[in-house]
Amino acid sequence: PLLLPPNAFAHLRRQAAALAALRPRLNDCCRHQSPLPCARRAWTDVLDGFCTDEFGVKTRQFHCCRRHGAA
Repeated sequence: PLLLPPNAFAHLRRQAAALAALRPRLNDCCRHQSPLPCARRAWTDVLDGFCTDEFGVKTRQFHCCRRHGAA
């Protein structure tokens, strides 16, 4: 667990949660027949979930969440 005060730093908690969600998916991709496409899917899925969470709060969203498509 992150050593952050319980009443602040929610943006860092969301970032840490996204990275924690990515780690097991990437580990699975290492055993996959085509690891690179698997890793790309894992990254985009986790990033999409992170951005959904970012837009669900009334704070400034992480800069990458304002991009679309391949960007």
